[in-house]
Amino acid sequence: MIKINELLKLKIFLLISFLFVAISNTYFSYEQSIIYGARDGADYFLIAQNFSNVPNDVLEYHRAWRFIIPSLIGFLGKISNLDVYLIFRVFVLIFCIIIILIFLEILNSLKFNTFHIYFLSSFIIFNPYLFRYFIAAPTMINDLIFICASLLLVLGFIKNKRIFFYLGVLLSVFTRQNSIFFLLSIIIVKFVYKKKSIFKIKDIFILSFLFIFFYLLNNYYANTYTHYNDAYSIINRLALFTKKYALVDFLKYNFFPMIIILPLLGYLTVENRKFDLKQLNSEFFVFIILLAFFIISVAYVGGPIITGKNIIRLINLGYPLLILIGASSINFKNYKFNSLRFYFYNILFILWSFHPTFSKIKLFTLLKF
Repeated sequence: MIKINELLKLKIFLLISFLFVAISNTYFSYEQSIIYGARDGADYFLIAQNFSNVPNDVLEYHRAWRFIIPSLIGFLGKISNLDVYLIFRVFVLIFCIIIILIFLEILNSLKFNTFHIYFLSSFIIFNPYLFRYFIAAPTMINDLIFICASLLLVLGFIKNKRIFFYLGVLLSVFTRQNSIFFLLSIIIVKFVYKKKSIFKIKDIFILSFLFIFFYLLNNYYANTYTHYNDAYSIINRLALFTKKYALVDFLKYNFFPMIIILPLLGYLTVENRKFDLKQLNSEFFVFIILLAFFIISVAYVGGPIITGKNIIRLINLGYPLLILIGASSINFKNYKFNSLRFYFYNILFILWSFHPTFSKIKLFTLLKF
């Protein structure tokens, strides 16, 4: 665990890195955000604007189900007389910073050194499809809060603090249907590790109660303002196996996630000193593996027809967990400060972050990437 003064410096440096991303980011208007990848946000924006009088039968069922956060934003807009879209954006910036600080606390608690904490955190901050996307299209904040929820569960595990478990599950069920897998992952590790598990039977009951209560509340809202459709039918969920598509579409589908996965794999490979095989059997490692597997596999099995290019956005929901899985399974090379590596990695991260749509700096557009 790093010293307090080093930790403060690290926080400042990470926040400066985020500030660079925020300043260099594109800020779409609401109409532009719909065009450039935030179609789901139209329903969330409608809920926020009309949270006390939502028109019937205009929302998609699965998005109406996620009404709590947009309704809260709409309520804040009404009592403050501020623009709702502005509040979405402010919330996005706040949750980006919260995610950075939680992730930093997780890495520090896992006793990584300062060098690797900074660059492992940079995979979140400079990811061209993560913070940049949400800053550009803030109505998609539900997904960002879902990421925060997963990290709260991990932090609760490491710190053995129940409040983080409960808050993580609550935020997850507020934001996405696949929050069910958070609860399922907890139940599985409790079943596997039994009395040795960090989770108690009491935790299972409390978390199940919270989950069921808000799950039913979300269902009630969705059934009140719209009608069920087959967006979440088994055929569509498993479209990778149930629908026909060309081989070239399948290859493209698998290529897109490599934009965010290959840089992480490269860093872990270069900085790996040896594999930490003891860690692979720990409850913590199994827990984050389960969380990541459920989040990512549910998106992946939608295939090229249903999930399509959304595969990058949906894999990003579990991307911080992938970083933790990779980082927890190896022993890193130890650097106190290596200026050559530091500047080299920083340049690579900055270049990687320049998304042709979400960044103001159109480097890759000019190079015709």
